[in-house]
Amino acid sequence: MNKNSTFSKRMIIEPISPVFIGSGEKVGKFETLVDGGKTYILNFDKLMENDEFVESFVEKMDEILNPSTKDGALKEIFDKLKINIGDYSHTSFPTIKDKNGKPKTLQISRFVHTAGRFYIPGSSIKGAIRTALIKANEAFAEPFENALNTPNVSKSEVNKIEDNVFGSAQLSPFKALIISDSSFIDKNYIKFKKVEVIHLERPKQGIPQFFEVWLHDLRNTGSNKVESRITFKADVLSKLLQNGARKEAVDYLMQVFGSEKNFVDTMKEAARILIEMEKQKISASNYQQKNELLNFYNTLSKINKETENGFVLRIGGHSGFYSKTAYRGFLKRDQVKVLKILFGYKKVKENNFPVTTRIVKLSESPKDILPVGWVKIELLD
Repeated sequence: MNKNSTFSKRMIIEPISPVFIGSGEKVGKFETLVDGGKTYILNFDKLMENDEFVESFVEKMDEILNPSTKDGALKEIFDKLKINIGDYSHTSFPTIKDKNGKPKTLQISRFVHTAGRFYIPGSSIKGAIRTALIKANEAFAEPFENALNTPNVSKSEVNKIEDNVFGSAQLSPFKALIISDSSFIDKNYIKFKKVEVIHLERPKQGIPQFFEVWLHDLRNTGSNKVESRITFKADVLSKLLQNGARKEAVDYLMQVFGSEKNFVDTMKEAARILIEMEKQKISASNYQQKNELLNFYNTLSKINKETENGFVLRIGGHSGFYSKTAYRGFLKRDQVKVLKILFGYKKVKENNFPVTTRIVKLSESPKDILPVGWVKIELLD
């Protein structure tokens, strides 16, 4: 790729497992209704179109905003107006109760949206691609892992290494990479689903969580895809290099985006690394449904290998220890200990890291699960 070249491709993005891109918005307590052993997540956009409901809601506002009377007040409105709760709900699920038999407080997170339409922000896609490109370069991991092997290394020294690899905010070579927001997602594939952070060695119960996720298309209709555009401008890198950007990182990105094949092969390698790490983690676990997860990752590996002009990518919310991206394999006990000291991961035990992963429960069947966040990307001119 010469210094004046521009790499620009359309990206067709399709979910392979449930994808969650958080908007930061939570479903409020008054937006749920517990009735008859079920909890409903109410569709207030639809309810607000019903003038009679709005009028009754305003009349009972004080009761609805009081947690002890909320469910009864909402149920009275539905009964009075003869409205079927299910017709005005996003989803329902068996009520989750505490040891005293009372409904638990739930964390219910919304998918990013604008004016009621769902999409994948370009920043989320770029962050995932950035992570993958760094993972694919073995040379980037060496200084990071060496620092973790250095006695009495400081937090500032580790951060400095990251700046050298990724570039500071002002001189990051990834400034040359531009990715657009996606087209809008078909809302029929957006559903609320229960999410669990599972402990792969021993049972561990956390706060019940629900995510509004983008689901994969089991019927293979071909309609569940969105489009984005990736653009890489070499002239931006040239200017950054003149201002002091790290030459190794600049040269690496120039090589990656030198052709479509270079980019696809690099992304396939990054996906392979992540998939193998997940398989290794799950295989060593005592998790009851590990075969279901391993089958998914084997299928994912096949899709990654066989997708022409494309690759698989993990985007959005997923669990993991230490979000930085320089390392390509599991860290050693002493390295994890250093990260604990520097970054405050007090609850992580060095001898059993990593042992957690985040999965989506697609139904009440314990086997009907998938990990969060995998998509297939195909490049078009």
